[in-house]
Amino acid sequence: MSWINRFIDSVTDKGKELLQAEDPDRVKGQYSLQEDCSALLTYRGDATALAMAQQILGRYDNSSAEEKLSFFQYLATEMSPDFRYVAELAQKLEQDADSKDYKQLLAALNGGRHMLFELLNIPGSGTQALVKMRTELLDLVPKHPELASVDIDLKTTLEAWFNRGFLEFREIDWHTSADILEKLISYEAVHEIQDWADLKRRLSGDRSCFAFFHPALPDDPLIFVQVGFTEEISDRIDPFLNQEQPVSDPARANTAIFYSISNCQTGLRGISFGNFLIKQVVQHIQKERPQITRFSTLSPIPGLNRAVQKGYLAEDELQQIATPWLTSLNKRYADMPLTELLSERFERLDESHDDTVSFLNELGLHYLTQLKRGEEPYDPVARFHLSNGASIYRINPFGNRKPHGMKSAAGLMVNYLYDLERVEMNHESFKQNGTIDIHPNLTKSKRRLRVLS
Repeated sequence: MSWINRFIDSVTDKGKELLQAEDPDRVKGQYSLQEDCSALLTYRGDATALAMAQQILGRYDNSSAEEKLSFFQYLATEMSPDFRYVAELAQKLEQDADSKDYKQLLAALNGGRHMLFELLNIPGSGTQALVKMRTELLDLVPKHPELASVDIDLKTTLEAWFNRGFLEFREIDWHTSADILEKLISYEAVHEIQDWADLKRRLSGDRSCFAFFHPALPDDPLIFVQVGFTEEISDRIDPFLNQEQPVSDPARANTAIFYSISNCQTGLRGISFGNFLIKQVVQHIQKERPQITRFSTLSPIPGLNRAVQKGYLAEDELQQIATPWLTSLNKRYADMPLTELLSERFERLDESHDDTVSFLNELGLHYLTQLKRGEEPYDPVARFHLSNGASIYRINPFGNRKPHGMKSAAGLMVNYLYDLERVEMNHESFKQNGTIDIHPNLTKSKRRLRVLS
């Protein structure tokens, strides 16, 4: 890609010369950013269009927050498709499928801001600039919902450029460039990397890290996954986060534990890389470490406490699950509403209390399988792994006793098992019927869930 970027840069330089001779006021910035965008759509010469696109990106980057909002509002209104014209063309096509009308329909839908984004994506720095632009747009959409259609067009442009065929798979180790390693520390979103010593331990012989990169951002990972190699399916996160944990013999390991997956680019939110990355990592591990035969995650359950506190879980079902636990608690809690009781005690749960452990197992599985967002699980991590064909293997009470783990999920974690013989079947069942595959070691809880549902 570097030679392509050099070629584009040389064409852009030539375009600047042509633009200077053709319209010196535009080069001097005498027109508004919006006027430059409108003008870009009329340029027919590739060189001048490249020069204009680069100038627009530079002007946008140097704009104030108010000017950027005005720019996006302009895209939402003045550069929106002419839907009346689109409707007329669609009606004509319904009556007579003429190829000319179809081309006009596509041009009407893909013109305006969609075409603008396509043109802005061409300069050597265009892709990176658009990713940053979408990051800023996503911050604005909640307060300015009229910008949602602008985001759809920008996301569509980025999806085309960040498709699987462009992604580069790399294994990250301690000898990777310091610039990339520093970004891993910065981007880690699940289990904070404390310092360089912590990162070095996570890249030692019984651990590894894998990432996707894009040619337009060669030193900036899009997503990365951290993997630990163990002799069993781990139920605690502490060994993976403890810098003093002795390095085990990786040759004795038979299991790969995916214990952290971090998306790095906010501007690419909603564009999925994780499913491709996991499959690529599994293939790589099978080739490089053939003794590894099991693939599992050790995942957080990030929405559990929120679901309880907000009352998203049905009170009668919670009560049924919690009855054995409630009867074992101090009587002074007897008259407290269950959701309030759970909220108050979550961070002070006793790991040695058998009824508490049993209750947390039931609660975790109930939350993951019964609380839905539409037809899919409410929990975002569950949605991701189950849609990829994983099974719920085990709920791990007190799997994460770190403050964040206790605050978000009462310390619960979950293993999602990637059984390579069942992944595709599980994926199809989940997508077609919403079926969640639960490992046989959770059969007892699964029977109870049938009664509750």
